[in-house]
Amino acid sequence: MVNCSICGRPAVYINRISGQAFCKKHFLEYFDKKVRRTIRRYKMFSSKEHIVVAVSGGKDSLSLLHYLYNLSKRVPGWRITALLIDEGIRGYRDITKKDFLRVVNELGVDYKIASFEEYFGYTLDEIVRIGREKGLPYLPCSYCGVFRRYLLNKVARELGGTVLATAHNLDDVVQTYVMNIINNSWDKILRLAPVTGPLDHPKFVRRVKPFYEILEKETTLYSILNNLYPKFVECPYARFNIRWMIRRQLNELEEKYPGTKYSLLRSLLRIIDILSKHRDEIIHGEIKTCKVCGEPSAHEICRACLYRYELGIMRDDEKRIVEEVLGKKKI
Repeated sequence: MVNCSICGRPAVYINRISGQAFCKKHFLEYFDKKVRRTIRRYKMFSSKEHIVVAVSGGKDSLSLLHYLYNLSKRVPGWRITALLIDEGIRGYRDITKKDFLRVVNELGVDYKIASFEEYFGYTLDEIVRIGREKGLPYLPCSYCGVFRRYLLNKVARELGGTVLATAHNLDDVVQTYVMNIINNSWDKILRLAPVTGPLDHPKFVRRVKPFYEILEKETTLYSILNNLYPKFVECPYARFNIRWMIRRQLNELEEKYPGTKYSLLRSLLRIIDILSKHRDEIIHGEIKTCKVCGEPSAHEICRACLYRYELGIMRDDEKRIVEEVLGKKKI
C-alpha cells in the first residue's frame, strides 16, 4: 500500500508526474489549490458574478457544480445557477437528469432544465431520425453539439448569467485539440482557450473552463470522494464519434509517457496565442447576428438555423429568410 507523502495515511491518489501520493484529505486540498490556481491564472471570474454552470448530470459537471457552489460561499458577490440541456435521448438523458436533480436539491442550488423539444420542437432522437430519412450527411453528435452550444448561450443569457462555466477537463480539451488538427479546423481551436470572450456581440455570454488543467481521473476521484459519482450511462450516439478512439490512444500514451496530456495542453496554449493574432482572418471577420433567430453567428445564418432549415423543422417565414440569404451567398 502507498502512503500519503504529507501525512503517511493510506493514499487514494498518486500524481505520476511528481511522484507525490495523497490521502483523501490532502487530495481534496491538492484539487482545490489546483482549480483555484487555474481560475486565477486565466482570470475567469470577478468578485461579482452570476455563474451559470452547464451540468449534464455526469461526473465532471456535477463535480464542477459542487466545487463552484462551495467556492461561492467564500465569495459574497457570486450567485450560482445550474443549467441542464435535455437533448431528448431516450435511455440516457432521462437517467442523468435524475442525478442532476439529486445534486441540485442536496446543494439547494437554483436550476433550469431547457430541452431541445421546448426550443426546437423536436428531441435529438427525432432530429437524428429526420436527418437520416432526408439523407443528410451529419452525424448525431453534429446536431447535438450545435444545438447544445446554441441553447447554453441563449438560456444562460435569459437567466441573467454573466459567465457560463463548463466542466471541460484537460482530457476533454486535448482530445478536441487533436480532433480539430485532424479535421484542419483551426477556427475551432480558438474556442479551446480557457476563457472564450467577451466577443464583440451583446448576446454572447463569456465562457470559462475551471477544470482546464485538471485530469479526468482527478475529477472522477473528486466526484467519488464527494458522493457525486453517478451510475455510468454511455450516450447511444457516442460510437459515431471519433473522440472515443482518440481518447483511448491518448490514455495509452499517458500511461506509457506520463505528462503527455500536459505537453499537448502547452502546445495548444501556444497555438492559441499565435492564432489569436490572426483571429479576424481565421474566423472571417466580426461576429454577426443570425438573420433568422438573432443569436450570435459566424455567418448571416447560424449553424443551428441552417440545420433546422435542412431538417425542415422551421416556420415558413424563417425558411423564406434562409432562402433569401442562400440565394445571395453560400454559407
